[in-house]
Amino acid sequence: MFTHFKTALLEDGILLAGFDYSGKSVNVLNGESLTEWQGLVGHCERDTGITGVVLMSLKDGNFCAGADLTQMHDAQQRGSFQDIEQLVITAHDVFDAMGRSVKPYVAAVEGACLGGGLELALACHARVASTHPKTCFALPEVKLGILPGFGGTQRLPRLIGLPAALEVVTTGKTIFPRQALRMGLIDGMVASIPSSVRSPESMRNETLVQAAIAQVRVRRSAPLRRRPLRASQRFFSAPLIRSLVCRYARGQVVKRVRRFYPAPLRAIDAMQKGMGLGIREASLHIEKPLLMDLMAGRISAHLVGLFLAGEEVKRNAAAVPASATSVAVLGAGLMGSQIAGQLAEKGYPVVMRDVSPDILAKAIGRIHHSQAAQVRKRIILPSDLRYRMMRIAPTTRIGDVAGAPLVIEAVSERLDVKRAVLAEFESRAGAEAIFATNTSSYTLTDIAAQAVHKERCVGLHFFNPVAKMPLVEIVRAPFTSDRALAQACGVAKRLGKFPLVVNDGPGFLVNRILSRYLAEAVIMVGEGVAIRRIDAAAKDFGMAVDSGRPMGPLELLDLIGLRTALHVLTSLTVLGSRIESRNALLHSLLPDGKAPVSFWESGKVNPRAVETIAAYRRACPSEADPPSEEIIRKRLFLPMVDEAVRCLHDRIVEQPWQVDFALVYGIGFPAFRGGLLTWARETTLPGQIARDLESLAATYGKRFEPCSGLSNGGW
Repeated sequence: MFTHFKTALLEDGILLAGFDYSGKSVNVLNGESLTEWQGLVGHCERDTGITGVVLMSLKDGNFCAGADLTQMHDAQQRGSFQDIEQLVITAHDVFDAMGRSVKPYVAAVEGACLGGGLELALACHARVASTHPKTCFALPEVKLGILPGFGGTQRLPRLIGLPAALEVVTTGKTIFPRQALRMGLIDGMVASIPSSVRSPESMRNETLVQAAIAQVRVRRSAPLRRRPLRASQRFFSAPLIRSLVCRYARGQVVKRVRRFYPAPLRAIDAMQKGMGLGIREASLHIEKPLLMDLMAGRISAHLVGLFLAGEEVKRNAAAVPASATSVAVLGAGLMGSQIAGQLAEKGYPVVMRDVSPDILAKAIGRIHHSQAAQVRKRIILPSDLRYRMMRIAPTTRIGDVAGAPLVIEAVSERLDVKRAVLAEFESRAGAEAIFATNTSSYTLTDIAAQAVHKERCVGLHFFNPVAKMPLVEIVRAPFTSDRALAQACGVAKRLGKFPLVVNDGPGFLVNRILSRYLAEAVIMVGEGVAIRRIDAAAKDFGMAVDSGRPMGPLELLDLIGLRTALHVLTSLTVLGSRIESRNALLHSLLPDGKAPVSFWESGKVNPRAVETIAAYRRACPSEADPPSEEIIRKRLFLPMVDEAVRCLHDRIVEQPWQVDFALVYGIGFPAFRGGLLTWARETTLPGQIARDLESLAATYGKRFEPCSGLSNGGW
């Protein structure tokens, strides 16, 4: 009898082992579950009546989420890792026993198979996966500042070849079933309808389980031997070639994330050195020491903390499940079309309304192009693309959105337009329909000022690009009902986003803090500081490095769009003189009737921008001395700390960790630093930031004057 596994023995001796971690919504590997699995494997080896094992999950949509990160985070907080080290040794012992067994172990994978869960599946003799929408594979440990520690750096390259394994491990990329089958990660793929009752007995006739049983029978009837490597895989296993391949992989890592993150480079070391040894020896003597060293570092502690913060965000969001069966999107511009595409991808029928048929046609084209990229990458089938596109109904008639229980407004950033759209919606909408605005520059209170049913209004602020940015700000005004808040959170969760609930206020949380960063960059440009120097200072700090595309503030302004940025910065001047947008300079980069003059063009500083800035400086000369690199960095980031503390004081959010989480996932603040406020606390003495800001204020102006909260350390 086991707590976390349920079993059923078939007539021909095949044991169905159902992983069902007690008390959690997902399966995790910790001391309890691994010890149980070790006992179960030992029992199977001793019992002559058992001839093979099918490992399956009894959790819907989750095979195994990997190691229990709460246990690891507690160890990092204590600075004591004996329990974790013993856990790793136990995993190596039981996985090695599985690999040496003459009885076949086959993993029937349905749902997410991540980290230690994938390493468990790799220890099996074969793997079969279903096409369940949530089925995917990944070794995301490098995103937590560590490396796969249950033998993943050793088993994966032996299974799929070194080059493919290096990419999977160093990027933490997600692999979907069709990709997994093509690269040899799994041995079979089937379409399977999950049983509503989750038990080994009830699931034995599922197509997936039957396919796994068939794999056991085939392997049981012949001596077990490891699948031979392909010729290309054998070629890359030669020591010299292996060294060259790993050197190239290191170059790719440095190109992508510089040297901010040690984990991908240590993972390459583990694979390169371990390939010449046996799996168990390499796992214990090469992989494990590297893992324990990384786990004890500050970077891993920060990344694990941020991951757990994301889980807290999901828990803190309203727990009422989303009852919206369909969604309408008002506005088919860039943001509206991205939101509609994401909704359709996650299964929502979408009505997309715009007053212009031409805009609607372009929106459908953008959505199709974006979704077709997944077909080209073989993530989905062409039929999946057709089904997604069929879920979107474009229309110019407001009456077509009347039946939608939730409407997301994404029209142009003009207050009068947004109020008019809300009034038009209320005149046609059902009695319970929710109105969610995607505004980035107006408060929810301003937009809903003339609404008849204010309680049904909520903010649903997505970030651009919608598909890649994981954060959504759920904006709550004093009048927003719990039901409206719950519906907005539910939709964000279904889209796979982090729904961070923030209170209403100018710029909400992320844009309000971001405005200080962007405005100061523009001011420095106007003083004559080179565009390249400003952006280099931010990239050297690590801004947006986690996206794979490091980006400075001026590059970010180009991405946002100078017109949009000017509008947002101007709207936030209501916060006081500390938000300076230098409208004259930005206006000069926005000539009437012409395209904006971007700071960068094709990866180089735009000569037109340099000319425009020079003309501005001749008209508005500045006497400021050229700042040092340290001063540039302080001018960019210390005002963000000041504004973050002001947001806490104004109760936009309640906790400092919420600020850290929002800026990492909303604007690309470097995750390895733990977040804005964590960085500020760890790198300066108490009160030092306030003193630095006072010094900047004496030199550059009152906008740097620190708030009182910075001096008293109440953050």
